[in-house]
Amino acid sequence: MKNQGNAEGSWEIAEKKKIAELRKALKDKPRDPYLHYELGKLLLGRWGSKEREWGIKHLEQAVKLKKDFTEPLELLANDFIESDQKKAIRLYKKAADLYRKQGNEKKADELLNSAAMWVVYDGWEFLDAGDTVMAKKKAQRALHIYSSSVDARNILASIHMGRFEFEDAERIYKEAIAEAVSQQGGRVKLKGRSYWGEIETRPYMRARHGLGLCFMHLGKYKEALGEFKTLLQLNPNDNQGIRFLLGDVYSYMKDLKNAEKYYKKYGEHQGAYNHALLLYSKDRKKEALKLLRRSIKELPLFALMLKSYLGMFNVGQERGFYTHRQSPALLMHRNALVKAWNKHAATVKDYKTKYDLESAYDFCDLSGPLWLKEKGSYGLLLEGMGGIT
Repeated sequence: MKNQGNAEGSWEIAEKKKIAELRKALKDKPRDPYLHYELGKLLLGRWGSKEREWGIKHLEQAVKLKKDFTEPLELLANDFIESDQKKAIRLYKKAADLYRKQGNEKKADELLNSAAMWVVYDGWEFLDAGDTVMAKKKAQRALHIYSSSVDARNILASIHMGRFEFEDAERIYKEAIAEAVSQQGGRVKLKGRSYWGEIETRPYMRARHGLGLCFMHLGKYKEALGEFKTLLQLNPNDNQGIRFLLGDVYSYMKDLKNAEKYYKKYGEHQGAYNHALLLYSKDRKKEALKLLRRSIKELPLFALMLKSYLGMFNVGQERGFYTHRQSPALLMHRNALVKAWNKHAATVKDYKTKYDLESAYDFCDLSGPLWLKEKGSYGLLLEGMGGIT
């Protein structure tokens, strides 16, 4: 600890010495933009010190003295981004324009993408809060800053997904992926990149994940499987949880051998519901009920939401609007989900319960049609619930 303290003290002494030298040099050359830049850069890094304000002034002076000086513009943009986003974005744009005039297109795009991403972050927050109007405005604003923004397109596609507008979502996700691949020189995967480990790669991976889910909703299961396999090749660590979707995809494809393989390997928690359904479809009801009851005990809201969802189609069948073992019409599917949500939203008491309810909604959205295709699945669920209401 003593050596560490000495090292920090030596570093502080060296920095103060450098600052003093630069200030002395500026007295002799007050109109030297590079001296202002070097001093401003040092002072800007002195957090908790009033010298930071002087750092900003020196950087601004460097830009005044040299109109095409990009480095201080970048530093100023990075510094203002949290306190004055509009000003920061103007600085990013100015620096990008200068880089473009200098022939550095790559650097210009990087800066514009950085500026757009700050707006995108706001867009994701609005989307998470359920404000799709503001989320859309932020996404459009980000695209106005940088027309190749991948995550801005992801926000727009997510809004369409939430509205069950899957064809529109598919189109926009494909646009997002095309932009990302283009930014990678036309290659799906770059060697040596840590996908998901590097934050810059995440918009691309979110786009592929979203498109895979979109394909599932559209009944394009082979295409969905292709997207999911690509994601696992990009990131074998699977931070997005793609492996938990594979059993469902294979179930929809009626590849029961692979479905059971992936359920056994990754079918814990909510996946166990569908694993139980698969066992039931293979006349292994005793095993199915045992697994289902354990799953219901762990995630009871999933059972309640699924019961409400399936119950709506029972009513539809009685009235001649629906035949079991068919894929439901999109309108019926959406209405069943919304009514199931409204029925159980009152049970939300805390953050955890809210998370469980949202997860149960997503589960029914993706897996509800799978249960509808299996004759007797509603009765299996009721028997597994054993009177839970």
